[in-house]
Amino acid sequence: MNTDTIIHFSKVWAAYRIDPILQDFDWTWRQGEQWAILGGNGAGKSAVAHLMTDTLRPQRGQIARQADLHPEHDIQHLSFELQRQLIDHDIRFDDSEARDDAFDVGTTVRQIVLHDHPEDEQFARIAKQCRIEHILDRGIRFVSTGESRKTLLARALLNPPKVLILDNPFEGLDRESQGELKDLINELLLSSLHILLLIKQTDEIPENIDHILWLEQGKIEASGPRDSVLAKAVQQTSTITLGDLPAASERHYVIDNNKPLLALEHVNVSYGELPILNDVNWTLDWGQHCCISGPNGAGKSTLLSLLSGDNHKAYGQHISLFGQQRGSGESIWELKQKFGVVSTQLQLNHVGRTRVAEVVASGLYDSVGLYKTCSGKDKKIAMDWLKVMGLEDIATHFFNQISFGQQRLAMLARAMVKSPLVLILDEPCIGLDRPHRELILALTDKIAERGDCHILYVSHSANEMPRCINQQLTLVPHPSGGYTGLVTPFPARQDK
Repeated sequence: MNTDTIIHFSKVWAAYRIDPILQDFDWTWRQGEQWAILGGNGAGKSAVAHLMTDTLRPQRGQIARQADLHPEHDIQHLSFELQRQLIDHDIRFDDSEARDDAFDVGTTVRQIVLHDHPEDEQFARIAKQCRIEHILDRGIRFVSTGESRKTLLARALLNPPKVLILDNPFEGLDRESQGELKDLINELLLSSLHILLLIKQTDEIPENIDHILWLEQGKIEASGPRDSVLAKAVQQTSTITLGDLPAASERHYVIDNNKPLLALEHVNVSYGELPILNDVNWTLDWGQHCCISGPNGAGKSTLLSLLSGDNHKAYGQHISLFGQQRGSGESIWELKQKFGVVSTQLQLNHVGRTRVAEVVASGLYDSVGLYKTCSGKDKKIAMDWLKVMGLEDIATHFFNQISFGQQRLAMLARAMVKSPLVLILDEPCIGLDRPHRELILALTDKIAERGDCHILYVSHSANEMPRCINQQLTLVPHPSGGYTGLVTPFPARQDK
């Protein structure tokens, strides 16, 4: 191997279980080059990262690394999998049940970043550089997806590896945060740090990336200097055909449709002395589909958790759900059966070796995992929704071995199997390439058109908005701290 070569793949074949991921993969990364790997869901981008870090072994072919490049210590892969591990660890050590205040903040952002490093000037500089100073004392489970990603980047920069792999770094960030992070990555690309980006969208590739490897379905479409590869990639167009929706499942409850679906009056949430939501007033009536927006850390996920029953701070407040005051005697399961939820947090909670069909069927029971065999009626409902998503061929695969984007589609199927009255979509397009994003938007509209489900849609991107949205709830800064709600009609879409 040449002395200027960082890593070299030669005729590599790799698979998860028996399913091929990469086939005859040849690629060389040399000193002085900064690469991005471009590709859609299931293209094989993450497989390349796992091969580089030696967490996946090739079945055939050779991988040669620079002599002083140790995969375990010198290569760091920042991904949703790492976020999943941190959150799973935090949940296992949650001691809320033993505390008087019934709340365990868990591992803080400060602790995650420091990771045995002293709290010195370098730490302060990197926290400021990554824009996480305001969340340092917040628990890692209680920050947004974008904030947790910046937290992991700050930790990596405090103890920089020789090679840093950034897996879809811009997903889940608002437009301002995306710009800030892109500026930071552009700075890092000019440093001595070797960076590899895994990217789904061509417009997310920072200017200082000079080489691109374009993968689709485990094969190289193009590889080389940035401009030549982009010229080929932008010409590609593909669509995914959306199947008919399965018949709605029977609902075993009756709702008074003379009262609003959801109503919040003067709602406040704080963690310690830090206000998050401040005097939020909002009503969702029958026939309304609402877009919830606001910057990272504004409390969007906190607001949704108040509704879906996952946040104890809803008790004692003026929150009416489906015509009933929250905390007036309803069980958590009576509440949850009316909601379907798609969120990164819920997706990260699905760990272990659970098959895709079982994850989808678990939505019928609002459980994480399925505690009986998926068969009969339950299996048919799950398979009907997997077919709509184009995932029926991977129904028996383990959930933690499919791509993040495929997991996201499976989570939407899981949310819909019980025909929820309200479907909460918290950044549903995170982890999806363009064809799958278009599928999610079209499917959301089709669900709304059926008339028996109401949509709460959280997104940072105006270009990723279903046509059905007719109400906007924007979280804006409150004069006394935290964020309050501004409710407006959503502008009609001209292409509707």
